[in-house]
Amino acid sequence: MSTSKEQLMRFAESILKQTANYQHNREMGMPDVENYKMSYLLVEGSINKPERVLAYAVNDQAVLLFHPMEKPVYESLVNDWEFNFDYDLFQYLEGGFNLIAMTPDAHTGVWYEIAEYHGTSGIACVQGMQKYLHYCKQHGITKERLAHEMGYDGMDVMTIYDRQVTKGNLGKTSQEPER
Repeated sequence: MSTSKEQLMRFAESILKQTANYQHNREMGMPDVENYKMSYLLVEGSINKPERVLAYAVNDQAVLLFHPMEKPVYESLVNDWEFNFDYDLFQYLEGGFNLIAMTPDAHTGVWYEIAEYHGTSGIACVQGMQKYLHYCKQHGITKERLAHEMGYDGMDVMTIYDRQVTKGNLGKTSQEPER
């Protein structure tokens, strides 16, 4: 991660702790270790001067979507049973956002979802999925790495990565040069 990515992630984490949902959990006695934790960060525009930032944080019951750059901070709870990466990640990637950071746990969830739905026409935002897979390719997110770090035992979703889709339609997913 470059310094600007780390700074943006730290900024989002500090805003997360100020959200009404985080504060509510804290007031109800939920310790910080069980409260919302950052899951992934999406940016529209450049990392150094983002137009919009979307942040997702998770706990055991729900997913919190919040916009850390807005004043006041917009936040929305999504029940874990209605959250899906097709809508909550791939759609944004198709719409021009770039994935900036994602936890290994979230990557594992994305990989399981792709493995389950890719062949059944269950992924609506195929270009967004391909842009995500391009991010994985650029950042060394592999089946072996996820198996080692998270115990991932599903399909190697990189076998459905189509470089031509990302080349022709989506461009780069980060400010880093392609490897």
